[in-house]
Amino acid sequence: MEHIPHASEIFGTVATLLAAWLIHAFIGSYISRRIREPRERYARRKLLGTSLIVAVFVVLLITWSTPLRNTGVFLGLVGAGVAVALKDPLLSIFGRIAILAGGMYTVGDRVEIGQMKGDVIDVGVMYTRLMEIGNWIGGDMATGRTVQFSNSMVFGNAIFNYTSHFEYIWDEIRLPITYASNLKAANEILLGIGGEYTKEFLAGAEKELDQMGRDFLVPTFELAPAVYLKVTSNWVECSLRYIVDAKKRRAASNFIFRKVFERIQQREDIQIASETMDIAVHVKPPESPLPANPAS
Repeated sequence: MEHIPHASEIFGTVATLLAAWLIHAFIGSYISRRIREPRERYARRKLLGTSLIVAVFVVLLITWSTPLRNTGVFLGLVGAGVAVALKDPLLSIFGRIAILAGGMYTVGDRVEIGQMKGDVIDVGVMYTRLMEIGNWIGGDMATGRTVQFSNSMVFGNAIFNYTSHFEYIWDEIRLPITYASNLKAANEILLGIGGEYTKEFLAGAEKELDQMGRDFLVPTFELAPAVYLKVTSNWVECSLRYIVDAKKRRAASNFIFRKVFERIQQREDIQIASETMDIAVHVKPPESPLPANPAS
Protein backbone atom coordinates (compact mmCIF):
# COMPACT_ATOMS: atom_id res chain seq x y z
CA MET A 1 0.00 0.00 0.00
CA GLU A 2 2.88 2.36 0.73
CA HIS A 3 4.02 2.09 -2.92
CA ILE A 4 0.67 3.38 -4.20
CA PRO A 5 0.44 7.21 -4.22
CA HIS A 6 -2.35 8.47 -1.98
CA ALA A 7 -3.48 4.94 -1.22
CA SER A 8 -5.40 5.89 1.91
CA GLU A 9 -7.19 8.72 0.12
CA ILE A 10 -8.15 6.44 -2.78
CA PHE A 11 -9.39 3.79 -0.36
CA GLY A 12 -11.32 6.45 1.57
CA THR A 13 -12.92 7.71 -1.64
CA VAL A 14 -14.04 4.24 -2.67
CA ALA A 15 -15.33 3.53 0.82
CA THR A 16 -17.23 6.81 0.91
CA LEU A 17 -18.92 6.17 -2.44
CA LEU A 18 -19.78 2.60 -1.45
CA ALA A 19 -21.20 3.74 1.89
CA ALA A 20 -23.30 6.42 0.17
CA TRP A 21 -24.66 3.83 -2.26
CA LEU A 22 -25.56 1.42 0.54
CA ILE A 23 -27.21 4.17 2.61
CA HIS A 24 -29.25 5.32 -0.39
CA ALA A 25 -30.34 1.77 -1.18
CA PHE A 26 -31.25 0.90 2.43
CA ILE A 27 -33.01 4.14 3.42
CA GLY A 28 -34.63 4.49 -0.02
CA SER A 29 -36.11 1.00 0.31
CA TYR A 30 -37.34 1.83 3.83
CA ILE A 31 -39.02 5.03 2.58
CA SER A 32 -40.71 3.16 -0.29
CA ARG A 33 -42.11 0.54 2.10
CA ARG A 34 -43.27 2.81 4.91
CA ILE A 35 -44.57 5.92 3.14
CA ARG A 36 -47.66 5.29 1.02
CA GLU A 37 -48.45 8.84 -0.05
CA PRO A 38 -46.66 9.33 -3.44
CA ARG A 39 -45.87 13.01 -3.01
CA GLU A 40 -44.36 12.55 0.46
CA ARG A 41 -42.43 9.46 -0.68
CA TYR A 42 -40.97 11.33 -3.64
CA ALA A 43 -39.97 14.32 -1.50
CA ARG A 44 -38.22 12.10 1.07
CA ARG A 45 -36.25 10.22 -1.59
CA LYS A 46 -35.16 13.46 -3.25
CA LEU A 47 -34.09 14.88 0.11
CA LEU A 48 -32.10 11.73 0.78
CA GLY A 49 -30.34 11.89 -2.61
CA THR A 50 -29.44 15.57 -2.33
CA SER A 51 -28.18 15.16 1.25
CA LEU A 52 -25.95 12.24 0.26
CA ILE A 53 -24.46 14.18 -2.67
CA VAL A 54 -23.58 17.11 -0.42
CA ALA A 55 -22.19 14.78 2.28
CA VAL A 56 -20.03 12.85 -0.20
CA PHE A 57 -18.68 16.09 -1.64
CA VAL A 58 -17.72 17.37 1.83
CA VAL A 59 -16.08 14.08 2.86
CA LEU A 60 -14.06 13.87 -0.35
CA LEU A 61 -12.98 17.47 0.02
CA ILE A 62 -11.71 16.79 3.53
CA THR A 63 -10.09 13.49 2.48
CA TRP A 64 -8.09 15.02 -0.34
CA SER A 65 -7.32 18.38 1.26
CA THR A 66 -4.18 17.14 3.11
CA PRO A 67 -2.25 15.44 0.26
CA LEU A 68 -3.03 18.22 -2.18
CA ARG A 69 -2.34 21.19 0.07
CA ASN A 70 1.23 21.56 -1.24
CA THR A 71 0.08 22.00 -4.82
CA GLY A 72 -1.94 25.10 -4.07
CA VAL A 73 -0.95 27.22 -7.07
CA PHE A 74 -1.54 24.44 -9.57
CA LEU A 75 -4.82 23.42 -7.99
CA GLY A 76 -5.87 27.05 -7.81
CA LEU A 77 -5.43 27.45 -11.55
CA VAL A 78 -7.13 24.14 -12.25
CA GLY A 79 -9.93 24.99 -9.85
CA ALA A 80 -10.49 28.37 -11.51
CA GLY A 81 -10.69 26.72 -14.91
CA VAL A 82 -13.07 24.06 -13.65
CA ALA A 83 -15.21 26.71 -11.96
CA VAL A 84 -15.53 28.65 -15.21
CA ALA A 85 -16.20 25.55 -17.29
CA LEU A 86 -18.72 24.13 -14.83
CA LYS A 87 -20.35 27.40 -13.81
CA ASP A 88 -23.83 26.48 -15.05
CA PRO A 89 -23.85 22.92 -13.64
CA LEU A 90 -22.57 24.20 -10.29
CA LEU A 91 -25.24 26.91 -10.21
CA SER A 92 -27.85 24.25 -10.97
CA ILE A 93 -26.65 22.16 -8.03
CA PHE A 94 -26.67 25.18 -5.72
CA GLY A 95 -30.11 26.02 -7.11
CA ARG A 96 -31.30 22.55 -6.07
CA ILE A 97 -29.97 23.16 -2.57
CA ALA A 98 -31.71 26.56 -2.48
CA ILE A 99 -35.00 24.98 -3.64
CA LEU A 100 -34.74 22.37 -0.92
CA ALA A 101 -33.56 24.64 1.89
CA GLY A 102 -35.85 27.55 1.02
CA GLY A 103 -38.95 25.45 0.37
CA MET A 104 -39.47 27.26 -2.94
CA TYR A 105 -41.44 24.41 -4.48
CA THR A 106 -41.71 20.65 -4.53
CA VAL A 107 -43.35 17.98 -6.66
CA GLY A 108 -47.07 18.61 -7.09
CA ASP A 109 -46.86 22.39 -6.70
CA ARG A 110 -48.19 24.63 -9.44
CA VAL A 111 -45.59 27.30 -10.20
CA GLU A 112 -44.77 30.04 -12.67
CA ILE A 113 -41.19 31.08 -13.36
CA GLY A 114 -40.16 33.30 -16.25
CA GLN A 115 -42.43 32.49 -19.17
CA MET A 116 -43.09 28.93 -17.93
CA LYS A 117 -46.09 27.77 -15.92
CA GLY A 118 -47.13 24.30 -14.89
CA ASP A 119 -47.26 21.54 -12.28
CA VAL A 120 -43.90 20.35 -10.93
CA ILE A 121 -43.40 16.68 -11.77
CA ASP A 122 -39.70 16.32 -10.92
CA VAL A 123 -37.01 18.26 -9.08
CA GLY A 124 -33.64 16.78 -9.98
CA VAL A 125 -30.12 17.71 -9.01
CA MET A 126 -29.67 19.74 -12.20
CA TYR A 127 -33.13 20.33 -13.67
CA THR A 128 -36.77 20.90 -12.75
CA ARG A 129 -39.54 19.51 -14.94
CA LEU A 130 -43.05 20.87 -15.30
CA MET A 131 -46.22 19.60 -16.91
CA GLU A 132 -47.06 22.76 -18.84
CA ILE A 133 -50.38 24.55 -18.45
CA GLY A 134 -51.82 27.54 -20.29
CA ASN A 135 -50.03 28.74 -23.42
CA TRP A 136 -52.55 28.15 -26.23
CA ILE A 137 -54.94 26.33 -23.84
CA GLY A 138 -57.26 28.53 -21.78
CA GLY A 139 -58.28 28.17 -18.16
CA ASP A 140 -54.92 26.98 -16.78
CA MET A 141 -55.32 23.50 -18.23
CA ALA A 142 -52.52 21.15 -19.28
CA THR A 143 -51.12 21.37 -22.80
CA GLY A 144 -49.54 17.91 -22.74
CA ARG A 145 -45.99 19.25 -23.04
CA THR A 146 -43.30 18.90 -20.38
CA VAL A 147 -40.93 21.81 -19.73
CA GLN A 148 -37.41 21.31 -18.40
CA PHE A 149 -35.30 24.16 -17.05
CA SER A 150 -32.11 24.51 -15.07
CA ASN A 151 -32.40 24.86 -11.30
CA SER A 152 -30.13 27.90 -11.58
CA MET A 153 -33.16 29.86 -12.81
CA VAL A 154 -34.32 30.25 -9.21
CA PHE A 155 -31.55 32.84 -8.83
CA GLY A 156 -32.69 36.18 -10.17
CA ASN A 157 -36.21 35.13 -11.23
CA ALA A 158 -39.50 35.56 -9.40
CA ILE A 159 -41.16 32.25 -8.54
CA PHE A 160 -44.96 32.25 -8.29
CA ASN A 161 -46.19 29.27 -6.29
CA TYR A 162 -49.93 28.65 -6.48
CA THR A 163 -50.13 25.86 -3.90
CA SER A 164 -47.15 25.88 -1.52
CA HIS A 165 -48.64 27.44 1.62
CA PHE A 166 -52.22 28.12 0.51
CA GLU A 167 -53.83 25.79 -2.02
CA TYR A 168 -56.48 28.25 -3.19
CA ILE A 169 -56.51 31.33 -5.40
CA TRP A 170 -59.06 34.06 -5.96
CA ASP A 171 -60.86 34.17 -9.28
CA GLU A 172 -63.62 36.31 -10.77
CA ILE A 173 -66.41 35.87 -13.28
CA ARG A 174 -68.06 38.91 -14.82
CA LEU A 175 -71.73 39.11 -15.73
CA PRO A 176 -72.93 42.12 -17.78
CA ILE A 177 -76.63 42.95 -17.36
CA THR A 178 -78.76 45.73 -18.78
CA TYR A 179 -79.65 48.86 -16.79
CA ALA A 180 -83.29 47.78 -16.74
CA SER A 181 -82.48 44.45 -15.06
CA ASN A 182 -83.24 43.61 -11.45
CA LEU A 183 -79.82 44.31 -9.97
CA LYS A 184 -80.65 43.00 -6.51
CA ALA A 185 -81.87 39.67 -7.87
CA ALA A 186 -78.75 39.30 -10.04
CA ASN A 187 -76.51 39.88 -7.02
CA GLU A 188 -78.43 37.32 -4.98
CA ILE A 189 -78.10 34.72 -7.75
CA LEU A 190 -74.33 35.24 -8.01
CA LEU A 191 -73.78 35.16 -4.24
CA GLY A 192 -75.98 32.10 -3.84
CA ILE A 193 -74.16 30.09 -6.49
CA GLY A 194 -70.75 31.28 -5.29
CA GLY A 195 -71.62 30.17 -1.76
CA GLU A 196 -72.96 26.86 -3.07
CA TYR A 197 -69.67 26.15 -4.83
CA THR A 198 -67.30 27.20 -2.02
CA LYS A 199 -69.17 25.84 1.01
CA GLU A 200 -67.46 22.43 0.89
CA PHE A 201 -63.90 23.74 1.21
CA LEU A 202 -64.34 27.19 2.77
CA ALA A 203 -63.65 25.93 6.29
CA GLY A 204 -60.50 24.13 5.12
CA ALA A 205 -59.31 27.26 3.35
CA GLU A 206 -59.79 29.28 6.53
CA LYS A 207 -57.66 26.78 8.48
CA GLU A 208 -54.91 26.92 5.84
CA LEU A 209 -54.92 30.72 5.88
CA ASP A 210 -54.75 30.69 9.69
CA GLN A 211 -51.78 28.30 9.58
CA MET A 212 -50.10 30.49 6.98
CA GLY A 213 -50.58 33.46 9.31
CA ARG A 214 -48.55 31.66 11.98
CA ASP A 215 -45.55 31.37 9.66
CA PHE A 216 -45.79 34.69 7.82
CA LEU A 217 -47.15 38.18 8.30
CA VAL A 218 -50.32 37.68 6.25
CA PRO A 219 -52.93 40.45 5.91
CA THR A 220 -56.57 39.73 6.62
CA PHE A 221 -58.51 38.32 3.66
CA GLU A 222 -62.22 37.77 3.16
CA LEU A 223 -62.72 34.22 1.89
CA ALA A 224 -66.50 34.29 1.46
CA PRO A 225 -67.77 35.07 -2.07
CA ALA A 226 -68.49 38.73 -2.80
CA VAL A 227 -70.08 40.63 -5.69
CA TYR A 228 -68.71 43.96 -6.93
CA LEU A 229 -70.45 46.33 -9.35
CA LYS A 230 -69.05 48.44 -12.14
CA VAL A 231 -71.06 50.82 -14.29
CA THR A 232 -70.01 51.05 -17.93
CA SER A 233 -71.39 52.95 -20.90
CA ASN A 234 -73.18 49.80 -22.12
CA TRP A 235 -74.21 47.82 -19.03
CA VAL A 236 -73.81 47.14 -15.33
CA GLU A 237 -71.02 44.63 -14.72
CA CYS A 238 -71.44 42.28 -11.75
CA SER A 239 -68.16 40.59 -10.75
CA LEU A 240 -68.31 37.54 -8.50
CA ARG A 241 -65.04 37.11 -6.55
CA TYR A 242 -64.54 33.68 -4.99
CA ILE A 243 -61.79 31.29 -3.94
CA VAL A 244 -61.10 28.12 -5.84
CA ASP A 245 -58.61 25.27 -5.82
CA ALA A 246 -55.68 26.50 -7.92
CA LYS A 247 -55.94 23.44 -10.18
CA LYS A 248 -59.73 23.60 -10.69
CA ARG A 249 -60.16 27.16 -11.93
CA ARG A 250 -61.75 26.29 -15.26
CA ALA A 251 -64.06 23.67 -13.78
CA ALA A 252 -65.20 26.21 -11.19
CA SER A 253 -66.01 28.96 -13.69
CA ASN A 254 -67.81 26.43 -15.91
CA PHE A 255 -69.97 25.27 -12.96
CA ILE A 256 -70.81 28.82 -11.87
CA PHE A 257 -71.63 30.10 -15.36
CA ARG A 258 -73.92 27.13 -16.04
CA LYS A 259 -75.82 27.65 -12.79
CA VAL A 260 -76.08 31.41 -13.34
CA PHE A 261 -77.47 31.06 -16.85
CA GLU A 262 -79.97 28.41 -15.71
CA ARG A 263 -81.37 30.72 -13.05
CA ILE A 264 -81.35 33.84 -15.18
CA GLN A 265 -83.30 32.05 -17.90
CA GLN A 266 -86.05 31.43 -15.35
CA ARG A 267 -86.50 35.16 -14.77
CA GLU A 268 -87.89 37.85 -17.00
CA ASP A 269 -86.48 40.80 -15.07
CA ILE A 270 -82.78 40.06 -15.76
CA GLN A 271 -81.31 40.44 -19.25
CA ILE A 272 -77.72 39.76 -20.16
CA ALA A 273 -76.27 42.78 -21.95
CA SER A 274 -74.12 42.95 -25.05
CA GLU A 275 -72.51 45.72 -26.99
CA THR A 276 -74.99 47.39 -29.30
CA MET A 277 -74.89 50.16 -31.85
CA ASP A 278 -77.78 52.35 -32.99
CA ILE A 279 -77.77 53.07 -36.71
CA ALA A 280 -79.93 55.95 -37.95
CA VAL A 281 -81.02 55.69 -41.59
CA HIS A 282 -82.17 58.92 -43.22
CA VAL A 283 -84.34 58.43 -46.30
CA LYS A 284 -84.24 61.30 -48.76
CA PRO A 285 -87.81 62.33 -49.81
CA PRO A 286 -88.61 61.98 -53.51
CA GLU A 287 -88.21 65.14 -55.54
CA SER A 288 -91.50 66.84 -56.52
CA PRO A 289 -92.16 67.17 -60.29
CA LEU A 290 -91.51 70.54 -61.87
CA PRO A 291 -94.65 72.66 -62.51
CA ALA A 292 -95.89 72.82 -66.09
CA ASN A 293 -94.91 75.90 -68.12
CA PRO A 294 -98.07 78.05 -68.44
CA ALA A 295 -96.70 79.66 -71.61
CA SER A 296 -96.87 76.33 -73.32
